[in-house]
Amino acid sequence: MTPGAPDLANDHDGPCAVCGAVVPAGAGVLRHGPAGGWQVFHPGHVPEPAPPPRQDLPGWHRRRLLALDITTTGYRAGVDRILTAAVRGSDGATGDWIMDPGSDVPPPALGTPSGAARERATAEGRPAARALDELAALVAGHLAANEILVVWFAPYVLTMLHAELLRHGVPTLPDRLPHGVAPVCDPLVLDRHADRYRPGSRSLRAVTAWYGVPHAHPGEAASDAEATLELAQVLASSYPAVARLSRPALHTEQIRWNAEQSRRHPDAPEWPFAAVEPLPWADPPAA
Repeated sequence: MTPGAPDLANDHDGPCAVCGAVVPAGAGVLRHGPAGGWQVFHPGHVPEPAPPPRQDLPGWHRRRLLALDITTTGYRAGVDRILTAAVRGSDGATGDWIMDPGSDVPPPALGTPSGAARERATAEGRPAARALDELAALVAGHLAANEILVVWFAPYVLTMLHAELLRHGVPTLPDRLPHGVAPVCDPLVLDRHADRYRPGSRSLRAVTAWYGVPHAHPGEAASDAEATLELAQVLASSYPAVARLSRPALHTEQIRWNAEQSRRHPDAPEWPFAAVEPLPWADPPAA
């Protein structure tokens, strides 16, 4: 259902999911049930939309997780450049990088938010090759230990990282991980799978707000990484079927779920990333 859409009525008699009394055909309200299928409610018993309660569940979310996020000059894989990167670990590990985008990347219009970020990266950023090598080594070391890397919208973040590593002649994650870039957890894919009928935005800001996850500074790599890390833990504790997946199964299932979610978008990027070659800088098209 979409926001503002009329409620669906029940075509047949059925028990109310709250009180158990029979709801006559046409007199109740239908809602998607938490395990799929439909539930019927008396009009006065329709619950307010809310995420499922968190449970004390064992699972992969209790292991050592590392979340990664970046900010960039734009969203064109292979063309745009990474400006900042951050990692946050469930064990308290942190890492932050500011990268000089290079002299071939002109600043955008003065006074724009992206312009301010670009100016800071140019003024304070370290040589990109050195910073990227440190970042890739940390991420690859975590994955090599068979621990989960958490990345919101992994195809964007990991594809950008892959192209930037190639651009600067730094070994890529596949170069460092002969058994593949896995296991990865993408909370966007998990949320779309576990609560596929929820209306509204699926931006990181919207999804963290829905699950009550703190997100102090949306758009900043460090804040986004912190929020993404906690969001992955909350999703697993809210959905037992997600929590009980093994780490390899979690990764494999997300490939399948993402394919299902993207089937109407043939140009959707591969999950968890595409091996995009770097391209020369080109100004983005005029709005």
